Amino acid sequence: MCVGDVMKTVLTGLAGIVLCLAGGPALAQRTVMVEVCNETGFRVATAAAYRTGSSSDRTLRTWFLIEPGACLDGGLNGVTGETVDLHVMSGEWFWPRGEGDRVWCVPASSSTSPASGEPCRAGRQPRGFRTTPIQITGQPGPGGRNVGRVSWRIGCEDLAAEDAALCPGAPVDEQGLARPVRTLEVCSLVSREVEIAVLEARDDGSYALDGLHRLEAEACADVYRGFPETDALMVAEVGVFHDRQEGQFCLPVPDDGRERTMSDQCAEGEAPVGFRIHEFGSRTARYTAYVGR
Repeated sequence: MCVGDVMKTVLTGLAGIVLCLAGGPALAQRTVMVEVCNETGFRVATAAAYRTGSSSDRTLRTWFLIEPGACLDGGLNGVTGETVDLHVMSGEWFWPRGEGDRVWCVPASSSTSPASGEPCRAGRQPRGFRTTPIQITGQPGPGGRNVGRVSWRIGCEDLAAEDAALCPGAPVDEQGLARPVRTLEVCSLVSREVEIAVLEARDDGSYALDGLHRLEAEACADVYRGFPETDALMVAEVGVFHDRQEGQFCLPVPDDGRERTMSDQCAEGEAPVGFRIHEFGSRTARYTAYVGR
């Protein structure tokens, strides 16, 4: 064998060693503990996507339920690589806020399945996941590799400002998850500006004025976001009565200099309004009401 052949053999052998060293530890499987702490006042559900082999394909596990004030300490077996993707949800709120580092399609039910990206199929929904580094613990696991750990603390302050304010007092559904935040959109069907009042119906039969809103001609606007006590909101057209409305009454209006249609039937400082009641379903987050027809 010539010197050149010897050198070629040595280099080839070294390359093989380098490849083995580079691929071995990263592709060896280990157990990874998922520690997600729930600092909200309702249950949250966690999903995890992780590698189990040499390819970039991931396994998706859904859902781990975590009680308020508690921490999940569940294990994922056979994990390869250095990261685990995590997503947390409750009601209409998702962590991480925004798109996250990766998007995976999640089912509504608990399952273990191959992770898939968009476009989502078979009733799955796209959700943002946070790519979380695996921390190595001193606890030995199967195959002689130390157990890994990924940690995340979930709190109301991690949400957008408006949701962060609603989150601490959020009511819960039959599963203990946060109920969906109700958003009411109102659309005007008339070619002029209209003034509407949004009122929240109470359990005792009374109502509370949430606010007055001006809608541009043939325009739509979100006029309410929150948790109505009875899941019913009343939309009233100020100064307008017609047969298609479900009721009429006099509403106190502010003395703000705006010109409004008043009535002899109402006391001074009150304007006549005709209203319709709009009820949210148990899982309805967004509702559109129409005025002017």
